[in-house]
Amino acid sequence: MDVKSHPVSSFSLNYFKLISEKNNFFFSPASIYLALSLTAAGSAGQTLKEFQNVLHFQNVEEMGKQISSLSEQLQQSSQSFTVSSANRIYTGVSAVVNDYKQFVEKYFQSGFEQVDFSQTEAVRQNINQWVSKQTREKIQELLSKDSINAATRMVLVNALYLKADWLNKFQSNKTADSYFYLEPNNQQKKVMIKMMNNDGIYGYGKFDNFEYVQLPYQNLNFAMEIFLPSNNIQDLESQLTAEQMQNALKKSQKTNIKLSIPKFKMSGISHKVLDVLKTLGINEALTGNADFSKLCETESLFISDVIHQAVIEVNELGTEAAAATAVIMSRSAMINKNPEVRCDRPFIFTITHIPTHTILFMGRITDPSKIN
Repeated sequence: MDVKSHPVSSFSLNYFKLISEKNNFFFSPASIYLALSLTAAGSAGQTLKEFQNVLHFQNVEEMGKQISSLSEQLQQSSQSFTVSSANRIYTGVSAVVNDYKQFVEKYFQSGFEQVDFSQTEAVRQNINQWVSKQTREKIQELLSKDSINAATRMVLVNALYLKADWLNKFQSNKTADSYFYLEPNNQQKKVMIKMMNNDGIYGYGKFDNFEYVQLPYQNLNFAMEIFLPSNNIQDLESQLTAEQMQNALKKSQKTNIKLSIPKFKMSGISHKVLDVLKTLGINEALTGNADFSKLCETESLFISDVIHQAVIEVNELGTEAAAATAVIMSRSAMINKNPEVRCDRPFIFTITHIPTHTILFMGRITDPSKIN
């Protein structure tokens, strides 16, 4: 299978490796990427160069076309599969550059809403209500009460939602209590969880330091990918590359396996991503030296915060996941036969658009007993 990777995938893994949280974790790199791209489209000079390096695009026009192509893939709906992405800009700036407005309306299908940030609570509730609607009420309070204030000049938001039935559904009567081992080769450190079990045809591959399983949804362009470490998850995370992830997809083969994966649900908690972005190389945009002159010529703006939240539920029928990201801008002042794959130890997973290997969601399960 020939796979052409979207820049989101490289960004996904780079971001994931810098997250300080080492326990259960779930986020949407695609949502963060889209919100940052929306912001990058208004930047210039060194600010733009930093966005180009971190988001992996050559120029703004190229980035716009990539976003437009991705957005087409993120607007699908049927009885068994729904994926949607929406962007919206809330602005207290009246003089938004017209070229910027036309650009984001064309490539991001983003709407603009003029607001008065001195009415902080009303604006916050307005934004949260929009996010809640776009995520089918899965994320009801992206912005907490201290997240914006009268100095806020603009909030750029992406909301992403997916609900997908498995191609091969798990039978609920096969879900059973089972041990999940918290450390490799340690039979003592274990917890009891609900484990889903199935015999079926899945994309499968065994590699040097992990096993790969692809669980297709009924829309075959999308799948959950599982990367099950051969040893400990820390080694896999430090060694895994975007090329290895794509290679696993390319070299996997349809294989009849006995598959066991935890049934789990993760409730999202908003987390701030500025520290990770700084480490990745976005710095000037976060300071008074930021150049967003392509967005607004009358005020000097900078990114004062980036807030992200994601939720997921994985059960016998399929997966439901949602995420939202807000960028807040302020004024400057080889294959075994019928192998058994038991995901009964820490593992990494993604939800991926397979033709472009675009990672929409990504997570780590280290202890399912703490997230049900």
